[in-house]
Amino acid sequence: MTSEAWNRRAAHRLLAITTIVVAFVFVGGLRLPEFGAVIIGPAPTALAPTPFRMSDSGLARIRGSEAFRPRPYNDGAGNLTIGYGHLIRPGENFSGGITEPQAEALFRQDVERVVNPALDRITVALTQNQVDALGSFIFNVGAGGFLKNILSYLNSGDFEGTTSHMLQFIRGRDVKSGMRKVLRGLLTRRQFEVALFKNPVPLQYLNNLITRS
Repeated sequence: MTSEAWNRRAAHRLLAITTIVVAFVFVGGLRLPEFGAVIIGPAPTALAPTPFRMSDSGLARIRGSEAFRPRPYNDGAGNLTIGYGHLIRPGENFSGGITEPQAEALFRQDVERVVNPALDRITVALTQNQVDALGSFIFNVGAGGFLKNILSYLNSGDFEGTTSHMLQFIRGRDVKSGMRKVLRGLLTRRQFEVALFKNPVPLQYLNNLITRS
């Protein structure tokens, strides 16, 4: 073998060894005994968890249960409301009424402002029907009621405690007497939300009740 051929073969072997070393470094780390150290390859990038958000059908259920009201009205708990259950906030003036597209825009803003931050506090795995049920509850009761009375049961995995406490939010102020009492509309809505939380396809009669209330 000529010296030139021998040099080419040696160069090929050196290239192969170098390739193997580089591969070990990037795959899982390579220990170099003579230096007593480990060369670690790049760490995998962790993917951020996808936040819980209501589905389009879940949002449509809320709009169906709230019903479109073009002018301000009392929501049964003494709160001035308009559109799809939009609680009129200080500084807002809807004395002239609103259109349905305007009510839809307010509804989306309320979901973004009230519902989504509360859903972000959930740390347990949920199915989409459970997210939709909780979103409906939060939209109706408010984030405060959910965070104070429901979230701890939910995040501990106590789903029975979650639904039983949801069913406690059925009282409102009677428009005529001014007394707090069980309101049929709230009871029906809580029953529907609990049914949805427990089953992706709630019983049809509950669906019919919520649309008529």
